[in-house]
Amino acid sequence: MKYKNNEETNKKTVFVGAVTPCHNLYPIERIITLSAMFDKQQTEILVRHDEHALNFLKQKGITPIVYKNDKQLIAELSKLSPDLLIHDAGNTELPLIDHLKTFIPTILHFDDFGEGGSSADCVFHTLYQEKREKLLPHFLVGPSSYVVPKQLQAISKNADNLSDKPHIVVAIEGSDPENTSYRVLRHLLQLQIPIQVSVIVQMSYAHDVDELKLMALSRKNIKVIQKDNALYELLEVADIVICGAKYTPYKVATIGIPCIVTCQDELDMQHIFPTEANGFINLGLGKKLKQSLLQNAVMEYLLHETRCEHAIRKQLNIDLNRNNQYIQSLLKSFIASPAKSTAFLVEEQAKKTSGMIQ
Repeated sequence: MKYKNNEETNKKTVFVGAVTPCHNLYPIERIITLSAMFDKQQTEILVRHDEHALNFLKQKGITPIVYKNDKQLIAELSKLSPDLLIHDAGNTELPLIDHLKTFIPTILHFDDFGEGGSSADCVFHTLYQEKREKLLPHFLVGPSSYVVPKQLQAISKNADNLSDKPHIVVAIEGSDPENTSYRVLRHLLQLQIPIQVSVIVQMSYAHDVDELKLMALSRKNIKVIQKDNALYELLEVADIVICGAKYTPYKVATIGIPCIVTCQDELDMQHIFPTEANGFINLGLGKKLKQSLLQNAVMEYLLHETRCEHAIRKQLNIDLNRNNQYIQSLLKSFIASPAKSTAFLVEEQAKKTSGMIQ
């Protein structure tokens, strides 16, 4: 999908990105996707220093401006003097955002759960939790805030590609601090049925990948792949995906694949997108994952075709593929008329329909 600039403008947009504390690269993917929606001549990308992020951007042919701390970020933004700042670098403090607002007219945030979000013009929460308090009008919460990476848009499931052996793809995000990848593979190897298993670990994986590879040697059709973008190469042929509770469930739901979720920590447990209501089997904390629980979930999908169809239908009904066009329109409206966009946010909060942010 190519994004068209319907409005020629001399206004400058700056994207600020950073990997998450557990080394999840999706925020970097997100700013790449978002920046493609704007005139290249009027955009800049700033990234907090991180070798994995810089290598990832280099592979995409992007050379960002690099900063190491808030002081450097302020200095770079002061020089660029953008009309719109799109911030995707984690939680922020209120003093930082209040300072940036003294010279940046419009500031939009993605997945900022810090106090700084209250001072932004709009905050998109993709990793949303159950709402216990009334949200501020400029917070847009729900699946429609998910930005679909370009690589994902080109993927479609093809039944002809599927093997006679069920293919299970294990894709735990980032550094995998609890080594859930190892635990899941160990449990899967105890299944006494013919299966294929592909275990994807990112380059930031915090454990000895040789231990995974050694365990994989004990059985045929088991692969361990250490590559940041490997998931996109396997989604077309995956029968089941086992993943964490952050951004990967959105990638899975965009395509529609039976999915089992394991959470990396208590915070992940609070994310309510990857639940039964949206077509997922959520097994809770990965570090407490029992062999019988995982095996039962896998067999539930493998033995019951209607269970798979039901899960896929729930995922596809969310219709994530239309998100980018909606988000693009909203972002550009903030450039054209911030005041009207603020009024639009109030309307969005009131709608609460399945087609919009909810």
